[in-house]
Amino acid sequence: MKPTITLPPYPEELTDWWWKQTVQQWPEHGQEKILNLLREEIVRQSDRFNKTRDFDPSSYGARDLSILAYGNFYSPRTFAACGFSLAEAFNYRGWRAPGKGPVRILDLGCGSGASSLATLFYLRRWGIKNPIQLDAWDYSGKSVAFLRNIHRENPHLWRNTQVNTERKDLRHQNENLLKGGYDLILSSYAINEWLEGTDHVHRATIIGKIGSLLKENGYLLLMEPAEGKACRALHSASAQAAENNDRLHLTAPYFNGVPCPLLMKESKYFSHEVRPCTPHNLVEQINHHLNLEIREVKFGMSVIACNQPGRLPDNSGVLRIISPVRKRKGTISFWGIGVDGKEVHIEWQRRNLSKEDQKALLSLQRGDIVERFSTTESTDSRIRLEKAEDIQPLFLPRWESAA
Repeated sequence: MKPTITLPPYPEELTDWWWKQTVQQWPEHGQEKILNLLREEIVRQSDRFNKTRDFDPSSYGARDLSILAYGNFYSPRTFAACGFSLAEAFNYRGWRAPGKGPVRILDLGCGSGASSLATLFYLRRWGIKNPIQLDAWDYSGKSVAFLRNIHRENPHLWRNTQVNTERKDLRHQNENLLKGGYDLILSSYAINEWLEGTDHVHRATIIGKIGSLLKENGYLLLMEPAEGKACRALHSASAQAAENNDRLHLTAPYFNGVPCPLLMKESKYFSHEVRPCTPHNLVEQINHHLNLEIREVKFGMSVIACNQPGRLPDNSGVLRIISPVRKRKGTISFWGIGVDGKEVHIEWQRRNLSKEDQKALLSLQRGDIVERFSTTESTDSRIRLEKAEDIQPLFLPRWESAA
């Protein structure tokens, strides 16, 4: 199936930039010793999130090794997650740059800038001509210094853009004193750290205050790691924030403002995206002894907008794919969530499909949005379709090289 939007891959210039900084940091070391330093730090970073939950600013983002390990290994995937989320807002959910004047963007908890730079890069590649002004805030002064340097030294990747960084610990800010007027606000893998240990009511209040910084047509993109607790907290707080604020509207990942159905029914599953991500050779080298998952990017995503999205009819065939597409002995199938918030199992008999049609269906990914047009037979939760053409793509983001 033809993509509805394509994403250029992570720029090689950024891979080269991060490695150059790393080699300059330890000029006396050979390549393998540097790779081992990075590997040890990557293991510590993984444990910090998954085991110790230690997000103390005095240790997290305070050391050059920590920032360089993240930049070389994790930045490409954070860049990709932001790219896919931004693609949905831009290509399907209705975000538009202002008719005149600059696009104003805020990145909360920007770190060393993977999401900030992804946003600048993709908006330019997708034809946004406005000047872009990006404010980037993080508690790590070292991290935002790296962001400034990357932006300054690679201007051809994001022409006519301006980055302003500030060192801010968002846990100790008076949100009422923050200035707004943003077209787009991002927060990638930050809220779960910043609000660790708080309940969904407090998180919803904070998200609502962040939303107050948006322009009338602004969008808030929230991304978190694909971990059950973090994703459930994200979807719960996002839905509550929209319910509490007449100005804010829950826009994604589902439809018509419906909160995450998996959360509402207390499912053992949780809503998250899974997209292929081809690693650069350097990431392959670093991962040689770690054996971490590097060929997919997994993340939770929520979009809140100030303008209310157009409402889809309750009987619409639009749905979001929430599972892998599976090829079994006689069928091809996937699970989706429709406009009404109900789970539905879509299935084809393989004997009715050509090899080309089977290949097209198997190329669908979790997170794609499609519309079905006809039904051969159905039950309450299963719909059997006859032809591949019985669904049509509405949002199919793909890497440029794979288009």
